[in-house]
Amino acid sequence: MTHLTLQSITKRFDTTYAVDHVDLSVPDGKLVCFLGPSGCGKTTLMRIIAGLETATAGTVTFAGRDLTQVPANRREFGMVFQSLALFPHMTVAENVAYPLRLRRVNRGAQVRRVAELLEMIQLPHMAQRKVAQLSGGQRQRVAIARAIASSPKLLLLDEPLSALDAKLREAMQVEIRLLQQRLGITTIMVTHDQREAMTMADEIVVMEKGRIAQVGKPLDIYREPVNEFVADFIGLGNILPVTFDGGQIGLPGGQSIAVKPAMRAPGGPDDIRLLIRPEDVCVRPATATPGQNTLPGTVTFVRDVGASIEATIDCEGFTLTAATTPRETPGLHVGMRVLAELPAHACKLIAACTAH
Repeated sequence: MTHLTLQSITKRFDTTYAVDHVDLSVPDGKLVCFLGPSGCGKTTLMRIIAGLETATAGTVTFAGRDLTQVPANRREFGMVFQSLALFPHMTVAENVAYPLRLRRVNRGAQVRRVAELLEMIQLPHMAQRKVAQLSGGQRQRVAIARAIASSPKLLLLDEPLSALDAKLREAMQVEIRLLQQRLGITTIMVTHDQREAMTMADEIVVMEKGRIAQVGKPLDIYREPVNEFVADFIGLGNILPVTFDGGQIGLPGGQSIAVKPAMRAPGGPDDIRLLIRPEDVCVRPATATPGQNTLPGTVTFVRDVGASIEATIDCEGFTLTAATTPRETPGLHVGMRVLAELPAHACKLIAACTAH
């Protein structure tokens, strides 16, 4: 069932479009990530959904009700801001209870609800602590508990993990996702971190210059990006300008490789890019027997992090990034001559970026 529907949502500041005719349906109970670079309109779109910004045009419908002109305090949505916006002079319990006090919930019900939520976020022993005494991850959990205290119908998260260090951020991604699944609450999260979106989302909405570039499940977008912008933004990728003639691809260095027979060029000869993900590039010793789509090259950089290795390979006229493991390619080092194999099934033709 579709819970939230946006129709032709537009937000214009003077002559600049922050959001440009966006149409979107968000299913009930799912976590959807708005993903894109700074300035692409994702936070403005979330603020329009929350009622904190007024759209220049378009409608916001939730569970069949038109909310376009409904003020934020009557939309019954929960929101966690990038700054968290907790009250430093209040205890943890008082922060969580605050939205219940605003709704004049009786004292007994407040106490029960706060106890239930603190148990859920595993901080019951912190109830009487001041917010200033908490770690970053604990504050994050308190902010989420406060946002869901009044049982909102929609939860909005605006880059809530951006201030955390890398290890804590990854742990909180899992915590928030498990909590969202347990509650079954429809959630929209804004992020510019593709790894975060891939980890947490049921669906990703990739935004570019105020428009939606692509909507889909994380792996679908990763494996089947619609164009160069999406491919470049979602994960690491080797994106090469190529020419296309039948089943043959002409690479920048003049080499030719084959793609799978069903592959068709998405545009004209100057509007095509070849995408192959680093993990799909097979690195062989220079003495190996060349196979289909095998290119000679020299390793110019190696990043070895123990369980995985990322190598940059110079292939005459262009470079490739390959992701491998010490077991697959033992002894990989800078200056080593290798063969880079590009399996035909992993080579995808995509449309080049175009201005709009």
